[in-house]
Amino acid sequence: MKKLILSGILAIGTVLAVKAQTVKFGVKGGLNLAKITNESSAKTRASFYAGGLVNIALDENWAIQPELLYSGQGAKLKSSYLGGLITTEGTLKTDYINIPVMVQYSIVPAFYLEAGPQLGILAGAKVKGGSVSVDVKDQMKTVDFGIGVGFGYKFDMGLGVSGRYNFGLTNIYDADKVTNKNSVAQIGLFYMF
Repeated sequence: MKKLILSGILAIGTVLAVKAQTVKFGVKGGLNLAKITNESSAKTRASFYAGGLVNIALDENWAIQPELLYSGQGAKLKSSYLGGLITTEGTLKTDYINIPVMVQYSIVPAFYLEAGPQLGILAGAKVKGGSVSVDVKDQMKTVDFGIGVGFGYKFDMGLGVSGRYNFGLTNIYDADKVTNKNSVAQIGLFYMF
């Protein structure tokens, strides 16, 4: 199975490399406003995201942009039953390594719209209330799938601004009693080399 997946990735990469007109590398980072769905006591938690990207132009309007990002997510909580864990007021802090693959369409050369799938790998999860911090990573799923939609504006000097909303498709907890998903709005800057 792994060989089949790797072969598929190599085939897609080869086709993209042949069709690609321009390949640019870049870095990006900014503000995350994260929340967990289906949890009435969850409030937005502010954090950050940062990482790298590769922009592969297919023609003057279309591009594919895979990214590798650290993303601080989670939520602020009031007393709740979250994935089998009873919590009082505190903050659920989750750390993900996200791999979105965005398809971008440039409406005009500087402004684009984007959408695509995202794979998230859980790197850490803690519930913190006051001075007490409890590791809850073992109660959460290690893989999260989602969809992202967004926009961006590229300035001539390589700098740009972007906004994106990522909504989770899978339950983030191992418990079947509750279905909570990630919900993350992002705004930030990117720089293309």
